Amino acid sequence: MTDRSARRAAVAAGALLVLVLGTLVVEPRLRQLGVTGIVERFDAFRAVAALSFGVPGLFVVAQRPGSRVGWVMVIVGTAQALGLALGAYGLLGINSGLDDDAAGGGMGLPGDDWAMWVSNWLWIPAYLLVPTIFLLIFPEGRLLSPRWWPAQAAAFAGIGVSTLDWMLRPVTYEQVPGLFPSGYAGPLAGLTGVPDALRTAGTVCTVGAVLAAVGSLVVRYRSAGEEVRRRLQWVLAAALLTVGLLGVALFVPWGPVIVALAAVPLPVAVSVAVVAHRLWDLDLLLSRALAFGAVSVALLAAYAMAAATLGNAIGSGASALIVALAVHPLYLRVSAAANRLVYGDRDDPARALRRLGVRLSDAGAPGDLLERMAAEVGRVLRIHYVAVEESGAVVASWGRPSGVGADVTESVPLLHQGEPVGTLVLGERLRPKDRALLAQLAPHVAVAVRAHRLGADLERSHGRLLAARQEERDRLLYELHDGLGPTLAALALQVDRGRRLVDADPEGAKQVLEELSGRIRGTVVNVRAIVNDLRPPPLDTLGLTGALAELGRGFAGDLVVEVEAPPDLPALPPPVELAAYRIAAEAMTNAVRHAMASRCTVSLRAGDAPDVLELRVDDDGVGVGSPTRRGFGLASMRRRSEELDGTFELLDQGGVGTHMVVRLPLAVR
Repeated sequence: MTDRSARRAAVAAGALLVLVLGTLVVEPRLRQLGVTGIVERFDAFRAVAALSFGVPGLFVVAQRPGSRVGWVMVIVGTAQALGLALGAYGLLGINSGLDDDAAGGGMGLPGDDWAMWVSNWLWIPAYLLVPTIFLLIFPEGRLLSPRWWPAQAAAFAGIGVSTLDWMLRPVTYEQVPGLFPSGYAGPLAGLTGVPDALRTAGTVCTVGAVLAAVGSLVVRYRSAGEEVRRRLQWVLAAALLTVGLLGVALFVPWGPVIVALAAVPLPVAVSVAVVAHRLWDLDLLLSRALAFGAVSVALLAAYAMAAATLGNAIGSGASALIVALAVHPLYLRVSAAANRLVYGDRDDPARALRRLGVRLSDAGAPGDLLERMAAEVGRVLRIHYVAVEESGAVVASWGRPSGVGADVTESVPLLHQGEPVGTLVLGERLRPKDRALLAQLAPHVAVAVRAHRLGADLERSHGRLLAARQEERDRLLYELHDGLGPTLAALALQVDRGRRLVDADPEGAKQVLEELSGRIRGTVVNVRAIVNDLRPPPLDTLGLTGALAELGRGFAGDLVVEVEAPPDLPALPPPVELAAYRIAAEAMTNAVRHAMASRCTVSLRAGDAPDVLELRVDDDGVGVGSPTRRGFGLASMRRRSEELDGTFELLDQGGVGTHMVVRLPLAVR
């Protein structure tokens, strides 16, 4: 907004304030004349509506002359302020110019009768524009689609009929006691408004337009994206609250007070939408409007307090003195607070840097440090989303992204000693003041990102070192127990068999020894594989099914092993193949050593869940006994399955065999 347009908006807003203040200035005199108070005659509603709609609306159209929403706010505020001032002028003239003997003379002030007549109907269009046209075109300034034009036409028709109805009535039509002297009739005393049929049609149009306007907001909300929804939430809630307050005002004794309060929710909701979600990108004008409005309310309160405390005549002079002395320093303070509300700390870099330093000193772990930094940048700049990226990945964030595309986001590179260390992603477009402040904040954020990267690298290196050492220990432990152990057990069985044949069948014993020699050489190969961290060779040559079948043949004479697997078994990752092989080998060994089984069935199949291998081993032995007797073998099988995020289930049916089910996910981390 240019300085010239800002000055024009300020002058126009000052004119609105003068109209409202003028009403308050004559209010003590009206009380002396016996006129009903400002709340009871609903003029408090006009005063609140004039400032809450008019001041923000003037600043909106100063920046966006084509904003229809802004112009509606200006029309509402101006009409309410003008009607308020004309009403006060008319009441003052009518009640002071008529004595007891000349009722209806109207000699108090020039044009007081007609000023009162204009005031009587001027509030109607201003009042009805808000729940109809304003809501129909919010926030873009146009209808949701051309199909909504009947609602707009109904709104204008209802407003026109209602305004004409009040124009064609005498000023005494308003049913508020204590407004006029006894016997006063005023202009147009013989008129009674528009015909009843036309009045009913106007009411129907107005009610239909209000319902359509609320429905339009609902439709906009349901069809909009997340960012627009957040913008409409406040306004939709305010619209419903306004309608609800007006409805409640019809049934409670303090209805005029509620009617005055009903003018507050909608302008407040629009202000929140502008501040929190950059609805029209008018933060500068809103900060000025907030400052101006806050000063106005403070001065009005000071005036009312002085008038009530010091009396009417003295209070009016004291109020003028208070306004003269307090307006400038009060505006400076309120303007600074409004800027901080809208802009955050962008106008005070020193304060922003102090807050950032506090966050740095309070943070603990590097990840927590970045989260705090992102949150502080978001609060300082008053933007709804901030993220810190390293190598294209988000490592810390604050708020929620709008999801409306990259055209409303900006990325700021973070440099440490001239080297890029990350990127600061901001959920809204930056303004020149944003960039100036961010240029001072970015180096501090870059230091935090660098510290986070170093801490993460150190933590990963330490974790890899510990994992590698533990993995090597576990590998040797498992391979010696699960790989070499079953092989040596089979060799021992062959030695016992050869010993029995030495005397009875020397040739047979010789053959057994030759077989033992070959098996021992094979064991040496396996030991070398363990040392060199190799997979069992049969897995590479025969696959899992063939390797298990070959392993089962090694138990011939002591255990009959059957391997069942479907032909369409999915391809298995090497870690899953190795784990399944070792678990099945340990289960076969347990079936011979502990369960004394004669038959064992190993089944492989794809599990019920997708991408899961199910390994099932069943034997006909006596079971594994009590849990206290379950040794290292069962623990190693369970651990192998859990290392791959799998499950291990052992079913011991009391001496009727052992049944083991292992499920291993194929997506290995």
